[in-house]
Amino acid sequence: MHAKTFFALVLAAATTFAAPVDEGAQARQNCADVAVFFARGTSEPGTLGTIIGPGFQIALRGALGTRSLTFTGIKYPATVAGFLAGGDAGGARTMANSVTSTANSCPNTKLVISGYSQGAQLVHLAAAQLSAAVQNRVVAAVTFGDPNRDKALPGVLQDRRKTFCAVGDLICTGSGIALPPHLSYGVNAQEAASFVVSRV
Repeated sequence: MHAKTFFALVLAAATTFAAPVDEGAQARQNCADVAVFFARGTSEPGTLGTIIGPGFQIALRGALGTRSLTFTGIKYPATVAGFLAGGDAGGARTMANSVTSTANSCPNTKLVISGYSQGAQLVHLAAAQLSAAVQNRVVAAVTFGDPNRDKALPGVLQDRRKTFCAVGDLICTGSGIALPPHLSYGVNAQEAASFVVSRV
């Protein structure tokens, strides 16, 4: 038999009888210990904003120590119109779908939903779209300057909730007026991180 033909047959046999690939196992290798899904406030830049998102991420990374973290900013328009409508519906769907997808592909990952101002509205809207099973996977819900402060989250999430509302922040009372206290939540980054760590 010609050498090239022989090696082609050996290669074909090796491919045919190779062990099946466990794609789920491969995906789980990329799963973090903790996954946070964060929605910024109205008109903030990027996906994390500037008021609390970056500081919360840094504080949480430090507080988790050796445990791994993914901190995902939800992509959505963050317009004034979205805020006045009670939160951007598309952004809420994006958050709910992202949380559900991670819950399905990463069975051991602790999930956290969080948002500031209109982002807090997204947390409420997204939470209502999660199945009971996925809600049960969410270990913490953290909101800052929450216009829906007085509205309960669905299911088990209400008991896993931490809401930061500064004294004098009228947004937390349902008003559309943003006074200086609404921009003060950077000071809560460490406390928010400590709450999440206590839950994971």
